[in-house]
Amino acid sequence: MQDRTGTAGAEGSFRPLDPLAELMIFDTRPGYPMAFSVECGCEGSLDREKLERALSEVTRRHPNTRSRLGWKGGRPFWRSPDVAPTLIWDPHPQDETPWRPFDLSRESGLRLIVLFAAHDNPTLDNPNTVRLILFGHHALCDGLSACELWGEIFSHYEGQSLKPLADEAADTVAERSQSDPQEEMSKPISQQLSAVLAEALRFLCFFPARLATPGSRQDRFVCAPPAPSNAPPYRLCVFNAEELEQLRNLAAERSVTLNDWILAASMRAFAAWNAETRRIRGGIRVTVPVSLRQGDARLPAENRIGYAFLDRKIERCRDLDSLAASLAKATGWIKESGAAGMFITALKVLRRIPGLLWLILRLPICFSTAVVSNLGNAEMRMRAELPHCGSGQQVGDVVITHLVGVPPVRPGTAASVGIARYGGRLWVSCLADEQRLGVGAADRLLKAIRRECLEQEAQAGRRGGPGQ
Repeated sequence: MQDRTGTAGAEGSFRPLDPLAELMIFDTRPGYPMAFSVECGCEGSLDREKLERALSEVTRRHPNTRSRLGWKGGRPFWRSPDVAPTLIWDPHPQDETPWRPFDLSRESGLRLIVLFAAHDNPTLDNPNTVRLILFGHHALCDGLSACELWGEIFSHYEGQSLKPLADEAADTVAERSQSDPQEEMSKPISQQLSAVLAEALRFLCFFPARLATPGSRQDRFVCAPPAPSNAPPYRLCVFNAEELEQLRNLAAERSVTLNDWILAASMRAFAAWNAETRRIRGGIRVTVPVSLRQGDARLPAENRIGYAFLDRKIERCRDLDSLAASLAKATGWIKESGAAGMFITALKVLRRIPGLLWLILRLPICFSTAVVSNLGNAEMRMRAELPHCGSGQQVGDVVITHLVGVPPVRPGTAASVGIARYGGRLWVSCLADEQRLGVGAADRLLKAIRRECLEQEAQAGRRGGPGQ
């Protein structure tokens, strides 16, 4: 994780970026801002001044949210905190889009965007829902930290005292517990690099397919209505309480988790997308963020995740049951082996050679077909003690209706899917690279994932028995 010891110099105090943050900086490019969104839906009367004060006070506790980016010796560093995140209230009448890329050398990499009414997303149940979106560069923190930021913002808004963050000494202990074994990092760089390259070779021996570009320009751009002005670049769909119970039953019948079932449905949706073109070869690789957090200490917002990769050939995606079973074994192994931490180990080694990580990121190959990130129980992820009203938490005069994250996309990895449970419902988000996949691609992918998730229930009903 992040080294908190400042480096004094002519340009002021600097804090090194954590390995994943540095990766996100090097991978940022025009059209791919490497930014996540964590959307919270509310119903009721929102107080702008209270929300602005809460954002200001909470982010003072988290240096990354108030820091600009500097460079020293060809490496990015965080400067001393001297900027504030922006609150963008009802951007629809404004000319400037709130989703513009961040200029981290001049501004904070965090914005809080408030959208009124759901005319830009007809899938939402209540047209009077207020959508609050934390839009942030992934160099600042991961989606789990963003959920905790929401918890602190709502706690302050509610008038509660914020729990103290862990001090540097305690954080250093937590940091060491999550980092690589000291004996591994003490090996000569040549030996470390050899081990990383061996893992990279095994990684590259599987050839994941990009999501296919529709064959004609007409297929890409006339099949969907234009998005409303300043609408979020992602789309949402929801499984109601009854549908969520159906999904849980389907997963339980096959002795897999709900996460495994949705992962399998997503992989089948990606495979079906490519099958439509009949031109795409290669399997499906899904990147899965995995938390590396340990203990309950409240820590400043930063990246504390690694990545695991799930590879399946197209023919293994044809049967949902067997695919879900194989993914259940794989996800179990990932949790037990700490495989996601190996990704951070590789980053730590690669970034010791100047320019190598930047060069690898620009190789003309597909590293992953898509990203699928599951926040799980979003209410628990916020870690806030808020009163309940019906199926949601109450904050002042508003009730929270949903909370879901949206991971970024990158060149080659043209779609990301976010999953979260809140208020007895399951929310799924999708961000798609529309330049590659066409306008409306996110909606089409969500419909495909929803269909794959519930298809077995429909088949069981037709057969009069449980899914096969």
